[in-house]
Amino acid sequence: MATFLRPGPGVGSVEHFYHFTLEYLLPLFELDVTRGIAGKGYLVRDCGPMNGWLDFVCGPDAFTRVPREDFAPERPRRFWDKHIQLDAFAGQEGISIDAERFTRVLAAFREKFMPPVADRSAITIIDRRAPSSFYTDGAAEIPGGGSTRRSISNLDQLAQTLSARHPVSVVDFATMTPADQIDTINNTAVLIGQHGAGLTHSLFLHNDATLVELHTTDRDQVWFQTLNTDLGLRYRSFTIDGLHTALERELIHEISDFVSMTG
Repeated sequence: MATFLRPGPGVGSVEHFYHFTLEYLLPLFELDVTRGIAGKGYLVRDCGPMNGWLDFVCGPDAFTRVPREDFAPERPRRFWDKHIQLDAFAGQEGISIDAERFTRVLAAFREKFMPPVADRSAITIIDRRAPSSFYTDGAAEIPGGGSTRRSISNLDQLAQTLSARHPVSVVDFATMTPADQIDTINNTAVLIGQHGAGLTHSLFLHNDATLVELHTTDRDQVWFQTLNTDLGLRYRSFTIDGLHTALERELIHEISDFVSMTG
């Protein structure tokens, strides 16, 4: 008999960071904290580039990884196997579990992976660069990502302006190890980025940190605003002109002034 741990229900793919974190990583982490499932022979689906996160959070030998096709809804199931449907922590309409439960899981995650730091003052800007070949060469469940979907061409100008008052780094989380991503977030006071999966990292920010989201004027996706508001996290948004754009000088100074006011 095999026991399959199925991702929480969602409209996207757990090969992409937003859906992976909220529909698989955090639910698996919670289950391991509460029931000690790592190393017990449970089966999880292959999540492509996200697999490194499962290894980092639960351990490289925590689960038996099987092809995503084995988790397909249309695939016949053997009657002696067991399938456990995990909860999705959030979706497009906001969080989908009790907010206190969600907060407890995030607190447990920070306690385990994010040690205290003496000076949490860094400004981190997320740069959406070209996606890896996994998302462009036919291997991905849903292709595309990064700069193929959205981009801001002059984030370096924003960084230069902010650096006059604050330590600033411009990062592409997709090219970093999970450990380095968490270390970056652990030292971040303000996280700035264009609407996209990378802003999911805001969930791991400490409670006194702030997410600044850059979104389009005709935005109909309010995932991160709703998510951060539901969890009581600090959030601010600024409007940009399009999915592929450059920041106007006035907007750069407006963002800089806001960041300075945050402390």
